[in-house]
Amino acid sequence: MSQTKYSHLVFSLIISIIIAGCTGPKFALDTTRVSVKDILKSIENEQNKQVSFESTSRISVDSPEFSGTFFAQILYLEPDSLLISATGPFGIHAGTLFIGRERFIFHNQINNRFYNGSVAKYKDRKFFQFPLKLSEFMYAFSGKEHLSALKIIDYHIDDDKFFIRAEKADVIYSIWVDNISGRISKLVATNGDQTLYIKEYGDFIKINGVFFPRKISITRPEQNQALSVYHTRISLNSKIEKSRFQIQISDRAEQIDYSNYNGN
Repeated sequence: MSQTKYSHLVFSLIISIIIAGCTGPKFALDTTRVSVKDILKSIENEQNKQVSFESTSRISVDSPEFSGTFFAQILYLEPDSLLISATGPFGIHAGTLFIGRERFIFHNQINNRFYNGSVAKYKDRKFFQFPLKLSEFMYAFSGKEHLSALKIIDYHIDDDKFFIRAEKADVIYSIWVDNISGRISKLVATNGDQTLYIKEYGDFIKINGVFFPRKISITRPEQNQALSVYHTRISLNSKIEKSRFQIQISDRAEQIDYSNYNGN
């Protein structure tokens, strides 16, 4: 084969790889051709494809109680296992949180305290100084949303995205959906004049046929609370052994049982 033909072959192969790797729009931006049901089904399907992930992440928190940035190793396994191991400045281990089906475990490595308690009894409480409730952790880091039992109020195209306004239990949800990934890019929840929270998802990456948002932010403007997560390294849907969710606790750690916690 001549050098010229070989060069053309290599060039054609590179172009083919580039074209194959490009992802076109999932839907046409046309509400007469794409229904609300299509969009909600797409979101559900994309979320269901994601059964596990492992990531290295940068997490920033800004609230009246606490502000700071730290790095974390995150393990997530459907339907009920989440492990977050946080590292602060200079590589100091700050804490490890495990949330399971029935119990949560939090090891504050700075003061060597070990907290454990019932998920059912603690899930709707704010988790220490973190601007999240325990029940919000599972989906906050995976970019998933519960969209069941929504009453659709409006549906149109807004800023090159599908826009849905819906109601559930007196809360109004404004939802923007990316038509390439088929996943939510922004969600705003309001109750009357009060903005309950704003969630934004971006920098979508496609791994093994599944779209995943590397950038996640949650803001509660009324409480001056903000949380942002950026997943710098991601392994999606790889097998994660249950043994990796175990936390090793020193015998010298102070143990505090939150099973019957009645505080705020």
